[in-house]
Amino acid sequence: MKNMAKLILMLGLFAAILTGCGTTQDDSGNEADPGQNEEETASEGQDGQEQTEEQNSEEDDSVGEGDSVIRILEQNMAYMVEGEAKEETAFLKHSDNQNYSIYVLPAYELTAEEPNKDALYLSENDQVFMRIELLPNDADWNMIEENTKAQLGAVSENVQTSEAPLDNFYKDATVMKAEGNGELVSAYLVKNEDLSLKLTLFNKEEADHEDAFLQMAKTIMKEEPQK
Repeated sequence: MKNMAKLILMLGLFAAILTGCGTTQDDSGNEADPGQNEEETASEGQDGQEQTEEQNSEEDDSVGEGDSVIRILEQNMAYMVEGEAKEETAFLKHSDNQNYSIYVLPAYELTAEEPNKDALYLSENDQVFMRIELLPNDADWNMIEENTKAQLGAVSENVQTSEAPLDNFYKDATVMKAEGNGELVSAYLVKNEDLSLKLTLFNKEEADHEDAFLQMAKTIMKEEPQK
């Protein structure tokens, strides 16, 4: 009996020892490595910071591009000449006489006429042209309108006021026209938020390029003076 009791006691102790070892192994197996968690957390934080920096950098680049306007060197332009629809590539030109750029169709040329006045003329006939005058923002528009009417009065006593083209560039423009001796002369006084100008178009009955001139004129963009 004594031997049996000792045997049972030893078996109980042995079982208790085994149970304790199993619990220790399970606990250690289930525990996460603290160092590994810290590395993963740091890595995730660094990735998030890099992504944020990249996004901020992209936003800064887009703002910088938005602040400065870069004009492409050419653009397609649709226009009418003597009732015929055409489409050609117009090329960017910078005025040497005034602070602006404009897209010019191949059949036309831009040149300085006199101080603060340029002429955009038909290459094969320089009597067909558009005079371009940039005006100061504080210009006296009543005086400009009176002078323009007097100028057209030299062509015909019948100076007519006409509707402006259906284009945002000309939405607030004052338009005057006169005809005489085969000449068609029209003036467009354009006053936009960032651009004020006077356009005087000289056409012929047999060579009416008014729409072509107007399509080119609406690409005029004022530029900063060259330093």
